[in-house]
Amino acid sequence: SVFDPARGGPCYQCIFPEAPVDGLAPSCAEAGVVAPLPGVIGTMMALETVKLITGAGHILRAEMLIYDGLYGESRKIKLAARKDCPICHGEIA
Repeated sequence: SVFDPARGGPCYQCIFPEAPVDGLAPSCAEAGVVAPLPGVIGTMMALETVKLITGAGHILRAEMLIYDGLYGESRKIKLAARKDCPICHGEIA
């Protein structure tokens, strides 16, 4: 996803307003990472950056691409800004 609230997309906090409860989601250091996966995701992130800079293609703004490397599946979901988000709506004191 490209988090770009200035251009119509939600911010990161809209989608993940709170950190997961301790123990619910182990860190990569605890659970491990399938070795090639950071490279695959990093390449996808680099492609989104190139598209954003050049204006080419469709940017993943207000969408999230979910990639499951273990099953070779991907899907896209729509994202929306939260009306009560303190980041997007400037309610930070």
